[in-house]
Amino acid sequence: MARPLLTLLLFGVVAGPAFSQKLLLTGGYTRVGEKSFNGAASGGLHTVFPLGRHLAAGVGLTAARNRQDYQELLPNYDPFDPAGLPRVITAYHNSLYSLQGFVAGRMQLAPRLELLAGPSVGLYLVGARERSSEVKAGFGLWSSLTYRRLGGSRFNLEGLFHLRWLLASVPVQDADFRFADQRLFVWDAQVGLSYDLRKQP
Repeated sequence: MARPLLTLLLFGVVAGPAFSQKLLLTGGYTRVGEKSFNGAASGGLHTVFPLGRHLAAGVGLTAARNRQDYQELLPNYDPFDPAGLPRVITAYHNSLYSLQGFVAGRMQLAPRLELLAGPSVGLYLVGARERSSEVKAGFGLWSSLTYRRLGGSRFNLEGLFHLRWLLASVPVQDADFRFADQRLFVWDAQVGLSYDLRKQP
């Protein structure tokens, strides 16, 4: 888990302050909905860029991991051992890493309450320690609700909900993919804090 978290940190430190309006650090739950990969605790780092008074864009990274008991018998595909026994799986150590961008409309619901909602596209790495990792493209609907300026500071309270549809995997020769031809429906529900890098009115 250290490497994905380090990647998230570097993304925020290097890219965020240069261009964005605010950085969001969130944590919560990611639902995949497959028998061998139901759901997992997740965390993310996101940055939002203003595109005028009524539009915003953003980029986000999320990481979700779990261990799930699941029994599966895998055929032996080793060409050097054609008589080998099938491999037995008793549990999967699952992971889902996401890189996505979005464009969203901005709606001011109250003086300190703002809603962002709009389409997203991204790349998703779905894997497990026991099987090959696979890259999927996908699209979705991003939404976040912000309560601004906690205690008069630059910190804000954030709630995030993200629906995603992951398409069939990018073909790779001799890879043992679990969800190669499947489309996965994934959603995130997360809460966290954001920090305004530029002073807001």
